[in-house]
Amino acid sequence: MPFVDESTTKEVSIGKSSLLRLSGAQVDPYTRYVAYLIFRKLNLSVKGQRHMNNAFANLPIFTTDDQKLTFGWGFNHAVQDKVIHAESYDHLAVATAIGESFHEVYGTKILHELAASMAGPEDTTPHYAQWKSTLHSCNGILATTDFGQLVEDYLRLDPFSIRAVKNLESIVSPKAVAQALQALMQVSGGHEKTVTFTGSGIISWFGALAEWHCDLRVEVYGKDATLVHATHKGQKPQVTLVFVEKPGIEVSFQPWYDTHVNLAGLNISENTYSSQVYITPFSGRVAWQSLLPRVFGKSFHYLDHDESKAFGGMIGGAAKLFEGLALGKGHEEHALVSTKNQSNTASYGAGLIQTITNWLPELRRFQGRMERALKLTHEDAAIAYTEYLSKLRRTCHCGICTAKDEVEKEKEGLPPSHGYCLAVIVETIISLGLVLSRMTVSPSIVPSRAGIQGFYNGQVQKRMEARGLHWTEHFKLVYGNEWNAPDARRLQKAVQIFAGSSPEKDLPSNVVALSHEGICAYFVTIGKPWDSTTQDQVKLIRIVSGGINVREKVFDRAALGPVETQDPDDFWEEVPIEHLPQSLFCK
Repeated sequence: MPFVDESTTKEVSIGKSSLLRLSGAQVDPYTRYVAYLIFRKLNLSVKGQRHMNNAFANLPIFTTDDQKLTFGWGFNHAVQDKVIHAESYDHLAVATAIGESFHEVYGTKILHELAASMAGPEDTTPHYAQWKSTLHSCNGILATTDFGQLVEDYLRLDPFSIRAVKNLESIVSPKAVAQALQALMQVSGGHEKTVTFTGSGIISWFGALAEWHCDLRVEVYGKDATLVHATHKGQKPQVTLVFVEKPGIEVSFQPWYDTHVNLAGLNISENTYSSQVYITPFSGRVAWQSLLPRVFGKSFHYLDHDESKAFGGMIGGAAKLFEGLALGKGHEEHALVSTKNQSNTASYGAGLIQTITNWLPELRRFQGRMERALKLTHEDAAIAYTEYLSKLRRTCHCGICTAKDEVEKEKEGLPPSHGYCLAVIVETIISLGLVLSRMTVSPSIVPSRAGIQGFYNGQVQKRMEARGLHWTEHFKLVYGNEWNAPDARRLQKAVQIFAGSSPEKDLPSNVVALSHEGICAYFVTIGKPWDSTTQDQVKLIRIVSGGINVREKVFDRAALGPVETQDPDDFWEEVPIEHLPQSLFCK
């Protein structure tokens, strides 16, 4: 069916202020109009409308006193324009759900394929770049909601492990996802009674979309036709998910049934220590209080049950060693001695332990074990840390932590059968503590599973390089980048945790704010009257959804002062801000 038919208005009126906001967000009006025409068939339910209204009501907005510079969602942002969205939020509901779980490049291809498949012979579809800007402009709206956590709840019902799929497009094409999305809209719009999605973990996103946005009746089947979840027990489903091991997704409008249906009685929010491993390029979000078992599953179970002494002792030993490096006690000659970190008491000693247990409350039961190490001398703490690390390596004995001269060639770099290296999990927790020690997060925003796994993967590379080295060199390799991190890296890693991927371009040394895939990280100091005496300290980072807003314009990067670049097309726009000593240069 074409975009424009007899039911379509021939002329669309749009005011100057709305055009200004669309221009500021780099959104093409025609692309927005096509998105409206496509997704009006979704039929957002009353429950879904309530969810979207709550999402808009909770958009974070942090602005300077003159209201020229805003982080998050500016008052003049396109998504705040009621005129633009007067008829429907359906197009935003789908676009933001896509951006919440898929990388923007893949999500843009879904929108592009969806438009191409629904266009008539006389219709003109928007350019790929226009779809990308449209998706980017609204990405992050759902970051403060529980939609991402619902995606993870559905994914955890998948009985088959998904290991190290780096390129989603290689196993599930955007066209296949677009076709499946069309099928879901057929049911939500009342044109079909039921739809069945058969496939791998990616179908979990459709289950979350059907429940959260459309309030449809959903049933989920796992191995051997086992019913593992039903949103409306005793009623016929409108959406059926059938997990299979083969990657991909298939769609049918025929009711799914099996002559031998089994009932598992599994609650969607239970199954805390999953034995499955989900390493996927699409992702939901995980709450802080259950982050470690939700991300690391059975591997974390080994740590907090079988190896709790080494687990807590290694974190405590590291905290004591960082205390020495911050205060220059015990290891004055070490390359990581950092007077800059002295003022950041949350990054060493008792402060680091407090940071880790505050952000990851499930570790509080190990706090006593951690704090015992603080009573040791620095020399004894180094010995204890090394012994606990060695014990975890012997227990894990995988191709990541085993010494180079002991690991079999074919197992080099491979994780254990339960999914994650035990030693690297602990090193990841310690490194996360360093990153989180000077960070505040907008309420309700929780980490992306893919972001935590990406952080873990970075630690894997460091661990393999550190094998066989003295603890002083080990510390330098495994923790040095986070302990003495330059500003650009601190912002980069902060965004990665919550966005699910790491920004790699346009990271000058003087960057003070960056936005990526719907998440923005910035130094709080640039939003306040300038105090030159505090600039050499470890500055506080704030995490919000959205971007960097200068009135109607939205940017992804902001640097304090000019940016040196050799590319004449690499333009950074100068934005004078009264309370800052130099202009911001934004891109």
